[in-house]
Amino acid sequence: MVLFCAGCSSTKQVGPIQAGNWAYAPHHVEIHPLSRFRTPANPQEELMIVVHVEFTDGDGFACRGIGKLSVTITGANGNHMETTSVDLEDQDENRLRFDPVTRTYRVRFNNVNADYARVIAQATFTAKDDKPIRSKLHPIKNNN
Repeated sequence: MVLFCAGCSSTKQVGPIQAGNWAYAPHHVEIHPLSRFRTPANPQEELMIVVHVEFTDGDGFACRGIGKLSVTITGANGNHMETTSVDLEDQDENRLRFDPVTRTYRVRFNNVNADYARVIAQATFTAKDDKPIRSKLHPIKNNN
């Protein structure tokens, strides 16, 4: 006898959440594992950190968001390094930041000190007239 479960999931699906006129609004925000220190292509460029932020809806599917996205990086010692805010209500900015292949939003931090072995990233998303959704803390290691 062969048993299989199509569509089984270990996460609880909660369905769409009405946000304005859009039912499949972000329910969770996470720092995606693709986040990394990016080595410059030529010696004149500075080291940067690229943080990939993923939104998922109530069923756990990747989705886009309309609202304010804030990404903070801190040093391994807990010292605040930098915060970048992105206006995802701006259609052009939303399109520019969204990577359709990974289905994540990219946030770059330029001119990073090459001495950092690791940083901690956290994202906060706030849809219009809604409570903020905050990701877990996510370490990003410098493999350069």
